[in-house]
Amino acid sequence: MRITFIPALLLAAFAVAADAVINSSALAIHYDDVPDISHAPPPPILDIGLNYILGQSLSGSFTVDSGGEGPVQCSKDKPCADGSCCNSDGKCGFQKAHCQPDPPTSCLSNCNATAMCGVDSEGGRKKCGLNLCCSYYGWCGTNSTHCGDKDENGFSTPCQKGFGGCEVVPPPKCPKEAGSASKGRKIGYYQGWNTRTRNCNRIFPEQIKSEGFTHLYWAFAAISPQTFHLVPSDPSDPDLYPRFTALKKPNLQTWIAVGGWDFSDPGTTHTTWSDMVSEDSSRAAFVKSAVALMEQYGFQGLDLDWEYPASPDRGGRDTDTENLTKLVKELREAFGTKYGLSSVLAPDYWYLRGMDPKAMEQYVDWFGFMAYDLHGFWDKYVETLGPRIRPQADLRDIEKDLLPLWFDKLDPKKINFGVAYYGRGYTVKEKSCMYFDCEFVGPSKKYGCTDFDGFMSNHEIQDLIKEKSLHPEIIRDAAMKQASFSNAVNIDLAIESWCANNE
Repeated sequence: MRITFIPALLLAAFAVAADAVINSSALAIHYDDVPDISHAPPPPILDIGLNYILGQSLSGSFTVDSGGEGPVQCSKDKPCADGSCCNSDGKCGFQKAHCQPDPPTSCLSNCNATAMCGVDSEGGRKKCGLNLCCSYYGWCGTNSTHCGDKDENGFSTPCQKGFGGCEVVPPPKCPKEAGSASKGRKIGYYQGWNTRTRNCNRIFPEQIKSEGFTHLYWAFAAISPQTFHLVPSDPSDPDLYPRFTALKKPNLQTWIAVGGWDFSDPGTTHTTWSDMVSEDSSRAAFVKSAVALMEQYGFQGLDLDWEYPASPDRGGRDTDTENLTKLVKELREAFGTKYGLSSVLAPDYWYLRGMDPKAMEQYVDWFGFMAYDLHGFWDKYVETLGPRIRPQADLRDIEKDLLPLWFDKLDPKKINFGVAYYGRGYTVKEKSCMYFDCEFVGPSKKYGCTDFDGFMSNHEIQDLIKEKSLHPEIIRDAAMKQASFSNAVNIDLAIESWCANNE
């Protein structure tokens, strides 16, 4: 199967927003080159649930090995990583045996936890998002452990019917000779704020090398938390809008993207997305203002970069899932065929479950699946991962993360991959171990114009390779490259992985 890629032009496809200040028709938002997501790393919820399920029927105690693999257990001093109940047998779960066990066992922590889905979920009514299987133990998942009727020892552990699917859904297949299902869409995100914040190597719209792209996205516009209008992120942005949209050609469209990662960080705009979609009137205000802004400056489409709906830590509410679908429906009704519409999709089920891609599918032209930043120095804060170097866009992780979309029966033609035009760097613990799976102590140090720990643009990586005569090596299973140098730093390389992953 081949799925079109979205190269994230120049650098990351994300903005970092600090405190926002209303300024008549624009928000004054500070942007950096790349977001620091170490403060809120999403746990690998599907893997955690699977490991906990395996720990129910297998005898003995289980611990996390140094690589973060294998069944995970809990103890008095170590609560369950996903917030489930921990009982005195060291098992995590949501059933009575975990949360309200009879003597001689007892519940040690999180004793009021409710399951992701099924009879032990809140109110006994929660279903798995994207139609994943609701396992006997109340975790959503994509394999036979969740979807089947018996565990590996033959004991009855039936999938909970009515709370999701109960069949394993294989990924779609298409012959390589068929080419790209999406007819070669290639989309680049342009960081408009780079002209204000970069120390050097600032790129203005006229300098964008647009060859090979079918669409360019201005990143990012904002949403006023007071009026819910689509507004510029900075008062100076409108001066650059006409210069950006002037790049359009018969085979190249110029769109505007709204939101970004830190737009939903704690602060003035923390709940703005959720507030906006919650009422008919506020959605109408956003839609009307979006049409007006695109008409005024010549944008040809709108990309919704909400990170992420229905996620409390990102300012979301449970009602966001349905309300986002209402928004894209109303945008499509207002846009007709004059303007394009797209939306991002989270690469991890932790956030993806708050969306309803299948319901949105008929209204959007395509989705952007963010197949990057799957790992980084923030892994050290995730109990089940730990400080070990992992490829930030490992093809094996991407294939696994796509499975929920196939359970949702999403059309592959509607999916574009996000590809990082940058690498992630680490400072390793031991100079004798400077490769994938080695232990790190933190991010690599700032370098060049990007001036951000643990991050280098591809341009800077290529300069570093020449400067230090480095010899990158490919990690074939991951379809990525890595390079290391004498100050105990490992950099994973993304530029070559674009071509490797495209197969």
